[in-house]
Amino acid sequence: MNDFETLSENCKIRWIDNFKLNGEKYTQVSGYVFNEKNQLLIVKGGNTWTVPGGHPEPNETQQQTLERELMEEACVTLKDIKYIGAVEVVENGETYYQLRYTAKVADVLPFKKEWETDERLFVDLDDLQNYIKWCKGITFSKQIEASKKVWGI
Repeated sequence: MNDFETLSENCKIRWIDNFKLNGEKYTQVSGYVFNEKNQLLIVKGGNTWTVPGGHPEPNETQQQTLERELMEEACVTLKDIKYIGAVEVVENGETYYQLRYTAKVADVLPFKKEWETDERLFVDLDDLQNYIKWCKGITFSKQIEASKKVWGI
């Protein structure tokens, strides 16, 4: 669990299951969101597919950030939201966290390209490597496993 994955000379990350945020700085809230077929929701911005999420706004709770970002980026509403943990990032000597949730999609609304995403897609987990290049990375894989465990996938 304490193994860091090195992304660059100045940046390393590690996954912490059920990390209890206690005043530490967090910069991002993202969600592993599944439909009724247990397909994962991903979004595309430019040439890059990823899981939806983003930065918190002032006075916003973590869950409010998640719900807002999922509406903005993927035009979906959520149900059964569960916190699964955090990515600890150590970059240029600074430590901060990226919070991760998993949820089920409640409603899939008509997609609008209003924000930074161009497409949304639900994909089978077996096909994820065709979209997200780093999905086999240690940290990302642990997040997927934590999400699958919640839903018994």
